Formats: sequence, C-alpha cells, structure tokens
Amino acid sequence: MKSSAGKSPWLVYLPVFCLCLSTLVYSQIRGGRWQHLGSAHVDGRSDHDKIEVGGGGTFTALQMAVTNGAVGFERITVHFRNGGEEVLPVAAVVRSGGHTPPIPMRGGAREISNVEVWYAKGKFEGKPRVDLMGRR
Repeated sequence: MKSSAGKSPWLVYLPVFCLCLSTLVYSQIRGGRWQHLGSAHVDGRSDHDKIEVGGGGTFTALQMAVTNGAVGFERITVHFRNGGEEVLPVAAVVRSGGHTPPIPMRGGAREISNVEVWYAKGKFEGKPRVDLMGRR
C-alpha cells in the first residue's frame, strides 16, 4: 500500500521510531539504574537518622523520595565502606510524592556503608517517610 505521496507508510514512521529508540537508550545510559537503599521516618519536628545500606555495590548519585508529608532536607553525610565520608548540602523542601534532584557524589562510583540525614517536617505533617535511592 502506498500513500498519496507515493511512499510506503513504514518509510514515514521509520525515522520517528529510530528517534524514540535512541532517546530511550540515551536516557537509560545517562540516567543509570536507581535502587532502593533504605528508608527512615521523620519522627520529630526536626530529626536526624542514619540509614544503613546493605548489599554492597557502587553508586554514583543519591536521591531522597518522600511520602506521607513534606520534608525539608538540610544535609546528608555519606559514609563509605573504605572509611571516607562526604557531606552533601541538600537545602531542599520535598512535598509528599516528590523527590530531590539526583545528588552526585564526587569521585565516581563508590560503595556506601550508611547515610546520615538531617531533616525537618512541616508543623502539621504526620510521620513522613523518606526513601533513600542510589544510582548505579
């Protein structure tokens, strides 16, 4: 079957398909794969928790996802398995159902032992949950 321009329909859609496929592949390569590393609840108005990271593996960036209420993040301290640490200033308020932007770690992919988080919840919020995600 030919279109009115005399070209086969698949020739018209082939460039669109190739563009979509290349965009998908690029986003997977650039974005990496996110893995759930642990979680904590914001119990008091201001809180500090340590999230233990098990299972090993190396990560290049972190992200905090929030449910059950808004959370204001102050800073994150990442403790690495080799004994080093990195303080990541975060200064962001994340609404329920949202997440921080990816927070890159210096030095490339590294093994994480635990992550300390300093944060606060809103005045009338319940008990927000914070999920720590790591990008490979």
